[in-house]
Amino acid sequence: MPMPATSSDMFISSANSTPALPHGTPKIFSSNRQSVSLTDIPRLSCSADDDSSSDPEPPKIQELPKHSPFGALLSRTLPKYTGPFPVGVRDLEIPIPRQTFGSFKHKNMPHSVAGIAVDTVLFTIFYPCETQDKPKHVAWFPRMGQTIDGLLKMAKRTPNVWNRMIAYPAAAAIVHGTTFPASKCAPLAMPPSTPVPSSFHQDGKWPLMIFSHGAGCSRLMYSAFCGEMASRGFVVVALEHRDGTSPSSTIAAADGSKSIVDWIQWSDLHWPELAEQPMDDSILRREQIKCRVAEIEAVIDIMKRISEGEEPPCRLQLNENLDWAAWRCVDTTTPVLTGHSLGGSAALAVSANLKCDYRGVVAFDPALQRLMPWDSTLPHPVLVINSEEVMVRHDFRQLFVPFAHSATAGVQVYVIGGSTHPSFSDVFLILPHTINKLTGLGCPARAVIDRVVRATGEFLADDAGGAGAQVAYDEVFRDADDMQWKMSIKGRRRLFRRHSKEDGMYRALGKPGELALYHF
Repeated sequence: MPMPATSSDMFISSANSTPALPHGTPKIFSSNRQSVSLTDIPRLSCSADDDSSSDPEPPKIQELPKHSPFGALLSRTLPKYTGPFPVGVRDLEIPIPRQTFGSFKHKNMPHSVAGIAVDTVLFTIFYPCETQDKPKHVAWFPRMGQTIDGLLKMAKRTPNVWNRMIAYPAAAAIVHGTTFPASKCAPLAMPPSTPVPSSFHQDGKWPLMIFSHGAGCSRLMYSAFCGEMASRGFVVVALEHRDGTSPSSTIAAADGSKSIVDWIQWSDLHWPELAEQPMDDSILRREQIKCRVAEIEAVIDIMKRISEGEEPPCRLQLNENLDWAAWRCVDTTTPVLTGHSLGGSAALAVSANLKCDYRGVVAFDPALQRLMPWDSTLPHPVLVINSEEVMVRHDFRQLFVPFAHSATAGVQVYVIGGSTHPSFSDVFLILPHTINKLTGLGCPARAVIDRVVRATGEFLADDAGGAGAQVAYDEVFRDADDMQWKMSIKGRRRLFRRHSKEDGMYRALGKPGELALYHF
């Protein structure tokens, strides 16, 4: 597609070296727009067409743990975390000043409150905990009936007795009793006084990370990533957004009563102030991102107050006396923003809002179209890891250009070969590999989580406590119509049909499960 001449080598990095380059050497650009050679970036292995392919292949940084071909169907537990610390988890719901977003009305409820109203924030904290003799693991799919009804509404199916007769047994067979390997309400561990390999604690503090889920998901559906980062020394706060993008969420009121926020379908809304009603969900999504930004900033403020020794007015019933003083060891000065899909877009929007000095932004398959038109600045280092499904879309490069130009602290873009949009969540860790392949996943589900955890760790591994360090990659993918990148795979043909060429072939962005630097 036609692009500005300056974007022909559009990869922006935080690297600062500036060696002399021979003519024709591909370049990337740093935050101060100085060019560096791709050969200066650490690589895991060499691509087939590299001149150095005859050199011995370096060893992989980490061997992938074995994962059952039956997913979690037999074990009913997600894979163990691989970091040096055991992981604890607890839920908090904290009241915040009431805010509303959007002026729409539900067509079937014209007398209801307009727009999205938020007066509490619900989140799950994943954190390094003290070792437990008999850890009590956490249910991955709580409120099954309520959530299934929400998923039916998302699929535009009325949650009546007939649909429930099909959905309930199917969901129960797949996820009922499934847990993830974190200890419920375990005490927060004190940071070690000495360095620990693969740990990110510094100066006696655990760093803070915020995670924003994608549309159609909830706070626990990314437990693999959040738990892995917690096992490496992060306190990870996973929000459950009350913006109508979750299948269903329960709100606890001050008087003990509860209400439910369901999925909001854009076609069910009426916007009184608009002369013409929206033809898609774009306007609704913009309001939902505004809501997410407010929720994320409120949670960061709550965590700051907790780290200062303040006990928050929690709406959820705590079964034990929580030692809030122990949470003074959480460093909330430079949080890391992370998110998937719409959550990745929210993380970018929060960075641009300049309310805090964030350490960096890590976005998985960010829904960039939800932020257009983009005229803001990204002042913090940005890491984007995309699935192959998203990268083969024809509009990604066009959408990404304004974000790349606005990233003053640098941005890195990578793609995981064979991955699909949902593969950043826990879903494919639960389903058998055979079913995953039928949906289009062309690599092991565990490989995707391993790659994003490793890349996130490398990106944040700055000796000065910052971010933007170069991520080690397996190969380079250039945005060119090179026939040797073409391949036809049955699963991908089904999923990527709208991206197909006339010859019916599909572009493979690197080898399945490997991390490729996206250079264009």
